[in-house]
Amino acid sequence: MRTVSSSSFLKEFTLYANQAHDDKETFVIQRANEKNLVLLSMDSYNALQKELYLLKKEQDPKKEQTSK
Repeated sequence: MRTVSSSSFLKEFTLYANQAHDDKETFVIQRANEKNLVLLSMDSYNALQKELYLLKKEQDPKKEQTSK
């Protein structure tokens, strides 16, 4: 994970976008007032979403067992 300033990100958008996509790099884009953003590839995002879904799916049966 790399951190870049918002001004650098705006100047070099294509460079950072290509690195996020091609190299699976994740960027934290620092903004004023701690309004930071994260840039990652769609593949990385989808993998995170899938992992979250599977973790939630694992937890659901446990909730049902404890409520009985």
